[in-house]
Amino acid sequence: MTLTNREKIIISISNSIALYSQKLQDGKIPQTQSVIDFILKTIPESSKSELSMELIDDVFSFISSSHMELS
Repeated sequence: MTLTNREKIIISISNSIALYSQKLQDGKIPQTQSVIDFILKTIPESSKSELSMELIDDVFSFISSSHMELS
């Protein structure tokens, strides 16, 4: 089964959020860098046409609520 472009961008956003959290915790990125800026810098250029603030918000909300349920 092949992933759709939307599924690929959702995976990329999720990965970027996880990477941002880890790097922030490790002190490898400045506290002033926002997660949105980090996502925009790490998403592949070929996927940026699929990227939107609504999608980022949806993925971030899902990750945040899922994390709480898993804890």
